[in-house]
Amino acid sequence: MWLVLLGLAALAWAIWSYRQTPGLTRNQQRLLTTLRATTLLLLIALLTDPVWPLQKRQQTPPALAILFDNSASIPLAARDSTIAQTLQRQFPWTALKEAQTHLYYFGSTLKPANPEHLADSLDFQQPRTNITQALQEVFQRHPRLNAIILLTDGQYNEGPSPLHWATQQSIPIFTIAIGDTTRPRDVRIDRVETNTLTYIHTPLPITAYLQSNGFAGTTLTITLQANGRFVAQHQHTLTLPQEQASVSFEYTPETPGWHRIEVHVEALEGEFTSRNNSYSMLIRVLDRKRQILLLAAAPEPDLANLQRILGGNADLNITTRIQRDGQRFYGGPLPDTLERFDLLLFAGYPGRNADLRHITRLRQAIEQRPFLLLLSPQTDLSRLEAWADLLPAQPTQTVPGLTEITFKLRGEAQNHPIFTLPDVLLARQNQLPPLQTLRATWQPKPDTRLLAIGQTPEGQEQPLFLVQERSGRRAALWLGSGTWRWSNLPENLSPLHTLWEELLLNTIEWLTAPVEDRLVRVWPERETFGAGEPVRLLGEVYDERLLPVSDAELHVTVWDADSTRYPFRMEAVGNGRYRLETLTLPEGLYFYQAIATRTDRELGRDQGHFSIGLSTVEFQTPWADHNLLRQLARRTGGQMLTLQTLPTLAEQLHAAGLLQPTETIQLADWRPRTQWPFLAVLILLLTAEWVLRKRFGVV
Repeated sequence: MWLVLLGLAALAWAIWSYRQTPGLTRNQQRLLTTLRATTLLLLIALLTDPVWPLQKRQQTPPALAILFDNSASIPLAARDSTIAQTLQRQFPWTALKEAQTHLYYFGSTLKPANPEHLADSLDFQQPRTNITQALQEVFQRHPRLNAIILLTDGQYNEGPSPLHWATQQSIPIFTIAIGDTTRPRDVRIDRVETNTLTYIHTPLPITAYLQSNGFAGTTLTITLQANGRFVAQHQHTLTLPQEQASVSFEYTPETPGWHRIEVHVEALEGEFTSRNNSYSMLIRVLDRKRQILLLAAAPEPDLANLQRILGGNADLNITTRIQRDGQRFYGGPLPDTLERFDLLLFAGYPGRNADLRHITRLRQAIEQRPFLLLLSPQTDLSRLEAWADLLPAQPTQTVPGLTEITFKLRGEAQNHPIFTLPDVLLARQNQLPPLQTLRATWQPKPDTRLLAIGQTPEGQEQPLFLVQERSGRRAALWLGSGTWRWSNLPENLSPLHTLWEELLLNTIEWLTAPVEDRLVRVWPERETFGAGEPVRLLGEVYDERLLPVSDAELHVTVWDADSTRYPFRMEAVGNGRYRLETLTLPEGLYFYQAIATRTDRELGRDQGHFSIGLSTVEFQTPWADHNLLRQLARRTGGQMLTLQTLPTLAEQLHAAGLLQPTETIQLADWRPRTQWPFLAVLILLLTAEWVLRKRFGVV
């Protein structure tokens, strides 16, 4: 209403203004009045900024995602070596040409495919099948899909069941079942069970599980190999048409390192495939024997008892050095290299005669490797100050002399692996003879765990046994002496005489166990890759503050059993994460070492292993799982079809209303002020009026 009133007022003013102008003919008045009125109306329209709502209708074609299973099990399940050509021929491409189709093939990963060269893209070499990941990823890429068409045999061996994910979505899935549900005549190694970690000279039990179909009365020969060498052989006679059986082996590794064990069953005449007749896995063999450097401040009863305990353990190789004077040791000089020792054990060391150069050299060693410090009256706390920042606790106040303390275990210690001891020992701990300790006040570090305390005759408590884990290195501190008495108890306390021995050996095992606390971490996406499959390594780099480092140079060297080396450089993907996808490597066992640097300074390194071509998981189930595909379709509102009914897919989609274009209405506001032609017309009108006024002699 206001816009109309303003327009009428502008029109009235234009008429009145030129009627009052002398010297103009009637036609001139009409022309100038029209120009001024039009200019004023346009100016009012631009200044008041009116808005006109507009509607625009748009039709969007239906969107479909088509996923082809490219895993190695498809030709086996389909019983057809030309299944790629069959799919290319049977799929109703013409009937779906009006739809917007997104074509992919998948195995363990999802990759786009070209419909014109589908038969060339499907090579069925993917060593694993992850249906759930394929569905999730395609839904993330195309959230407005009308339907998903999934062509697969229904067998997956990676990731969770797709049923759980699919029922949480609102998109119908049409499954195309490839293959026969009938199990062929076949014998296969279903799985092998054993420990993945063992020790040399220790028998390792290995159990292989067989499954057979259609070979009743046949005698099988099952062979165990380790690193390509024959280990053992067993025979088993099948008695049922369908049978599950287990065969047990025993393997005693003689060398440390990674060992590849393989169980193989002989191929039978008439067997559907022999590609699932073997099963391989990797085990890590450790050398149980640990190298320990025992450094003592002086001969004393605790040291003699310590040597007896350690010397009686066949898994420990002890190098002993006892301080003789400022420069010399009983047993020989300090070893030239300390890197070969798994543990540094200090029995009262450093004492008053300890050389400062030795203390400095030992400090450099305990910065990198675990150590156990057993305090004794011979310990010189002033010399120990050089290691103060590396100890689990630091002496803050010392007084000459010794004091007695009784052993008291803290509650949290019972959850620590060091105190995995018989209950009878822990229950009678208060009957142990008292220990002696230096009169000092100890302040535990923030990252230290206090496992046991000592109680003085006055009832005061002070730290006795502390452990620490920092930057991949473990340390332990025992602040009491006189433990030799614990190993020489009277007959009525005989159950306790092994407490110190078990506690000491448990501590050594915990200290020398591998610690996973690295600033540089590089690991394979999976332990075993299929033949012809790219190897993917993932990595992370952190600084000493455990903050991610995104600008590091992360170089990886990969080598095989023949020491053939392959250098690579990992790609930074942000936030301290790195990635490497290599070209395909030959089959075998590979090791790698990764080194991270920044501005020529090494940040850390990591190492590991992976194998190629040892997996036969895709050949374990060479038949289709129609039940899974039927449930997947039913729960999502789709349908299950077979290769024979695949040409009717478009009809099924039409019947479900999934091939109808979607009509959308787009709302928009039309504002003259935002349109440049109106401003141009306004300038043109003003110019024309001024020119005519001058021509008519009004100006």
